[in-house]
Amino acid sequence: MEALKGIRILDLTRLLPGPYCSMMLADFGAEVIKVEEPMMGDYARDFPPAQNGFGFWHLPLNRNKKSLAVDLKTVEGKEVFFRLLGKADVVMESYRPGVLKRLGIDYVTARKINPKIIYCSLSGYGKKGPRVNEADHDINYVSLAGLISMSGEQNGRPAIPGVLMADMNAASLAAVSILIALRHADKTGEGQEIEVALYNSALSLMPGAASLYFGSGFVAERGNNWLTGAYANYNIYETKDHRYLAVGALEKKFWANLCAVLERTDLINALDDENKHAVVKNELNKEFAKKTLAEWEKLLAGKDTCTTPVLNFKEAMSAEQTLANDMVLTIDDVEVGCYKQMGFPIKMSGTPGSLRSRAPKLGENTAELLKECGYSEEEIKKFAKT
Repeated sequence: MEALKGIRILDLTRLLPGPYCSMMLADFGAEVIKVEEPMMGDYARDFPPAQNGFGFWHLPLNRNKKSLAVDLKTVEGKEVFFRLLGKADVVMESYRPGVLKRLGIDYVTARKINPKIIYCSLSGYGKKGPRVNEADHDINYVSLAGLISMSGEQNGRPAIPGVLMADMNAASLAAVSILIALRHADKTGEGQEIEVALYNSALSLMPGAASLYFGSGFVAERGNNWLTGAYANYNIYETKDHRYLAVGALEKKFWANLCAVLERTDLINALDDENKHAVVKNELNKEFAKKTLAEWEKLLAGKDTCTTPVLNFKEAMSAEQTLANDMVLTIDDVEVGCYKQMGFPIKMSGTPGSLRSRAPKLGENTAELLKECGYSEEEIKKFAKT
């Protein structure tokens, strides 16, 4: 059974946060109609690499979806949108504030047609404040939120996070908020507007830093607290072969286990004094430099030390744990050929995620959806020409 079957989402978003959000919902049965500009469509369609005309960015983000190519700037395009709106549950959009109102398809207009409709807006900074009209990207949101100031080596340059943290968190928050709004609509018959700002999503990623600041005024920065490198038992160490090992032995029992493997039981109680962490880090640097990463993995296996190797992406994709969790899907498609993509991170016993269809070509489902909206064959042919 598909838990979200029967839920229709009109997705006007593109690139990453919006499409990732609607992908999660589509994986569990929602009908997601990707509303795209004719000729161009979602910019991410053309991101390399590609196989037989299908981009590997587009394939996972837009799996299980349909594509409708209409120009929302035209009277005809808006008419199609409004006809679909009458049978839709959710509209997702990521335009700058004010664009939907200028197009005449904003929430105030839409709710007159469908009072139960839910509008989820993904924007950079929300609808108020001095930066609402700025065009920024993930690096800007996480910088302004203070997140980048906590990444990197102490006394060194701030480091760019290896993932798009604001984008990905916003996608998850949007998915949760849509499910909350759907629950409310089922109970009351009323839709609502949802606002998910990428800047706010970046701020919400730091409950630890917030607790320190609101509780004591302490400003968390790279290398000055337990989660950013100040502690010896929560750190990264280089091995003999210039690989890296991550240590997360925060609890005393795990730290004691690690010290036993290192044959350095003299360090077990040293961490009781925060002033000794720098000395202990130096000792661990020496210890881990004595063996290769593979040797440490073998030595630490099964010892309950909260240590893991720092893998690159290729290694992570072939790791036993990744494969055991079915996190790499292999698909054989008639048009795309054989390809791989990420699996479903959410595992559910009764309503699991599924791959029902590959990502659509631009406008692949336009004729089908126009027919459903009541357009004649002649009108559909006219749309195709324009």
